Amino acid sequence: MIVYEYCYSYYYNKLIMEYLNHPKKILEAMIKTFEIKYGSFEKLKEKIEKEGVPEDDHTIWDDLIMWENLDSELKKINNILEGLKTCSIG
Repeated sequence: MIVYEYCYSYYYNKLIMEYLNHPKKILEAMIKTFEIKYGSFEKLKEKIEKEGVPEDDHTIWDDLIMWENLDSELKKINNILEGLKTCSIG
């Protein structure tokens, strides 16, 4: 879903886009670490469903929740950035 309510002047849009690109890169890097560790989000979910979560170590469960939250935040940022790109600016 593209959000058009973020249309401002050209300079505000450019500033907001530059501002959001930094956290976007951080989120992408953090997600990449989980991809390296587990392969994919779906593989991690399958692993938990098949093997469960050890009672004495919830790292795998914490990683799933963190990955889900990171992905959610990245989608929000991408939605805003897409909305800003589609604004009639300039």
